[in-house]
Amino acid sequence: MDYVSRKYKVSLRVLTEEYGVFLANHPSPQEYFLQLKDKLIEMNQRFGGWLMVDADWFGRERCLLLYKDHPSGRVLLWRLADREYKILIYQDLAFLVSQGYPLRGITSDWKGSIVAAVDELALRLRKNLPHQRCLVHVQLSAQRFLTKNPKTEPGKQLLEMAQLLNSVKSEYEQNIWLRWLERWGERHQAFIKERTYSEDKDHWWYTHKNARRVFRSINKDKEPLFAYLRSSLPKDTNGLEGVFSQLDAKLARHRGLNQEKKEALIAWFFFLREFPKVKFRNKNLGTNTHT
Repeated sequence: MDYVSRKYKVSLRVLTEEYGVFLANHPSPQEYFLQLKDKLIEMNQRFGGWLMVDADWFGRERCLLLYKDHPSGRVLLWRLADREYKILIYQDLAFLVSQGYPLRGITSDWKGSIVAAVDELALRLRKNLPHQRCLVHVQLSAQRFLTKNPKTEPGKQLLEMAQLLNSVKSEYEQNIWLRWLERWGERHQAFIKERTYSEDKDHWWYTHKNARRVFRSINKDKEPLFAYLRSSLPKDTNGLEGVFSQLDAKLARHRGLNQEKKEALIAWFFFLREFPKVKFRNKNLGTNTHT
């Protein structure tokens, strides 16, 4: 802002007012997608149809839902919400499909709301939608609960299995890994069921609750771990992490913005990444200014 003020010899007060108007008139996510679709048609390009979905939280009260195409790497849509509600995710997916997005499959962190939204959309469309469970989320979750150095031998084996997920490159290796998981569950039933009792014997808890949690989480939904072997789905949502990092850095520079202006900044961030040559008429500067 100081640089623009010096270059065009305009006061910071005037600039603040002008950019305030600019922020207030930000494009909606839906408008952005429609322009993006037109842009690709003009460039004779196509969407890949393999969708990555994830959320980034801003404190505890707001989250950004982001939808990115693979392999084009283009952000398709975003939504700011209080929670990752199923109905909101379903609405976003349905909007993309209704506007011609060739949805072929989805990669996500496997949150219940996302899984339910994808299942409902597949039912409505009467088609199979492959859904890949993000392997990085599975690995990080396992490491968080088991720690980097588990104290028990079963815990070490379970962590090793999670870490080897990304090494599976064929259905043959998938079957070996699944058999390994099955055998772990058979051999360590007593381990995951072991209980610890309070001194008065009135209360109890699972002794190895974290290992039990990791095993049950992986074992419950293990087939979606390998959807990428039978499709062009990415194995994880890492393609979204770079976008989140850039956006977090931008917001960190503007900590004083209220929630409304912060959300406007987010909208312009995505829009200008795809359409950097936007111009607006500024009567005080007397010229067209590139954003």
